[in-house]
Order: sequence, then structure tokens, then C-alpha cells
Amino acid sequence: MRPYLVIPKLIEQPTWGGTYIVETKAWQDMPGLSGKKIGQSYELYEKSNLSLLTDTRDPKFTGELSDNKSVEMQSAVPNSISISSLISKDPEAVLGSRIVSSYGAVMPLLLKFTQALGNSFQLHIPDGMKHPKWKAKPESWYYFEPGLITCGVRKGVDWDAYKSAVTMLDAKMQEISAAVRAKTMSFAQAKSDIAGLIATYDPLQYVNTVRVPKETLIDLSPCGIHHSWEEDLRSIPLGNVLYEIQLNRMDDESTIRAYDKGKIKPDGTLRPLQINEYFEFADRRQAANDPQTHMRKPRLVRKDDGMTHERILETKYYSMDRVRMHGTAGDFSESIDTFRHVFVRAGSVTLTAGDHTLAVTAGHSAFIPASCRTYVVHPLDTDTELLISY
Repeated sequence: MRPYLVIPKLIEQPTWGGTYIVETKAWQDMPGLSGKKIGQSYELYEKSNLSLLTDTRDPKFTGELSDNKSVEMQSAVPNSISISSLISKDPEAVLGSRIVSSYGAVMPLLLKFTQALGNSFQLHIPDGMKHPKWKAKPESWYYFEPGLITCGVRKGVDWDAYKSAVTMLDAKMQEISAAVRAKTMSFAQAKSDIAGLIATYDPLQYVNTVRVPKETLIDLSPCGIHHSWEEDLRSIPLGNVLYEIQLNRMDDESTIRAYDKGKIKPDGTLRPLQINEYFEFADRRQAANDPQTHMRKPRLVRKDDGMTHERILETKYYSMDRVRMHGTAGDFSESIDTFRHVFVRAGSVTLTAGDHTLAVTAGHSAFIPASCRTYVVHPLDTDTELLISY
């Protein structure tokens, strides 16, 4: 087995994406990407392709431009191998025996680099719960830039009043949707009426609004916790820029929504909500609804001259380490018994495992199969930062 560069799948989002992701990857001038707003980059998941090239600066090393539907399909890319085909040949050699025994012969994680504006009020069913339709979706966020979210329901809130507000708001939204679809109301009038309804029912009054400092780790892996991304173009003009690690679960089987911020398509279409289930599965304990409960502090693993190794996240499903190196004299090395995903947040490095060496620049990543046993990262710049997920 050898390490591989990961070919990211870039999701164009003209309404809420941006240029942060492609600029971090130094792809802003690449044909096909120039001028496009990218909302998410899938850095690793079950449909990832692994490049047979060895240098992210190689002009032949490019991302896949995709969309929300196509990203769920396996694609074929020249000079690559799909991670699923690699796993199928020898699951334990790729993933590690512990991963295979827990999840089977499939990549269990989904890693995304995201730049997003607001999204819906949502939650996932509590971890460990069995349900015929819904699956728990443990997820955690590491913020690259300051952000704005809601997290948890406010202390002392009347849950019945909260449910009544979003239920009544949705009923009014359905009436407006029907009028737009029947062409008895213009889209402009619909948006105006919806703005008035949101001001009247004000769902934000029921939840905690939190400003997230840069480099904050928010762990929502227990699930059952209200959350959403918010937007404020004056104070966070970039939107929410973060690195997501989660179990690989699709939205239609895991995401339960109670309020969609008044979004309506020009044809009157609304995204379905699951208000009753949101209130059924929400964890109402005070501690669970305190945002501080979900903000993790790094644990120092090792500190040497010029290098700091921290564990910034540790759950029963996944973990993430942060390694910072100053100067080019020292290396970072690790012995492994499960796969590793190494994302270069800043700087550039060479990564060696076995007889293969990769050159990886900022914004790009490498996948290291478990059977490599060890790998070594050598920094090429004065300041280097790695995010290591497993």
C-alpha cells in the first residue's frame, strides 16, 4: 500500500458559496473554476477518488466540479483510483481492522471544507437511538475563520411556544407557496410577506445565537442538539468557513428541520420540514443546550522545538489532531493501525510512507492506508499546519 493525494469534489453554490476554498487551494485561476462560487469541497468520503499523481502542483492534478446530486455518485477520473475499489481489494489493509469491525468495508467518514451562509434550524436524532427512518449523524466543526451559529435552545424557553411559533409560520408559508404556484401571488410579494411573518414569529428568539472565534472546535457528535449556521455579511462577510468531520450520512436520512429561514423558490416550492420530529428528538437537558458544552479545548499530545501536536477532537466515532510546525528542520511522524487523512491547512509539505513521497500544498490532502504503518511529514515552509483525521 502507498499514500495517495485526494482529489476533492467541489460543489458550486452560486447563492451562498465563495472563493475562499479555491483560493486556499491556489486554484482560483484554474480553467473551469475561475469566477465560480464554491460552497463545499468533499475532502474525503466513500465516493472519493485518489490520484496516482504525486504533487498537488502538477497541472494535471485538478478537482472535480460537482453538484449536490452528482456528488452522491461514483465518478471516474483519469490517473486515479476510487477509494471504494481500493477498499474492496483489502478492507483491513486500507481502513484498519478496528474500522472494518465497526463499520464494514466502507469509508465511514465524510470530511468537508465549507464556505456557507445561513442554513435551516435542524438536528439529528440522539446518538444510539434506533429509528425506522432516521439515522444519527455525529458531526463536528473546526472554524477556519470567525463564524456565527445557533446552538442549543435558550435556557428557560417555553418549548410549546417555540413549537407553536414554527408550526404557525410553516402553515403561513404553505399558504404563500400555494398562491405562488397558482400564480395568484408574485414571487416578489411572497418574499415581502415572508419577511413580515419571520419578524412576527421570530424563531431566533428561542435559540442561542453564538459568535464562533477562529480555531474553535464545536462537537455535535452526541446529536439531538439544535444547530444552524447564520449569516451577517457585515461582521462575517466570508460566511461560515469551517472544516467538517462527520459520519458519512446523507441529509435525507439524518437531517430533521423545523425552520428553513423563509426560503422559497421562484416557482413556490418549499423544502419539507419535520417540525413534530424536531421537537420529539430534541435533547432538552440544560447542559445539552449550553453552547459551551460543545466547544472543545485542545489537549497537548507533544511539544518539541518547533512543533506542537494537539488533539483537538476525540469521540468514539472519529478524532482530529492539529500539528503546527515552525521552521523546516524537524519532521512529524506517526505510527498508525487505522487510516489517516492529512489536510494541509497552511504551508506545504512532503509526506512519505513506504517507498512513496507526495508533495502537498495548502488546501490539499493525502490519504494514508492503515497498512502503511508509519508516515513522515516534512515541512517545506516556515509555518505549517496539519489537520489529521481518523
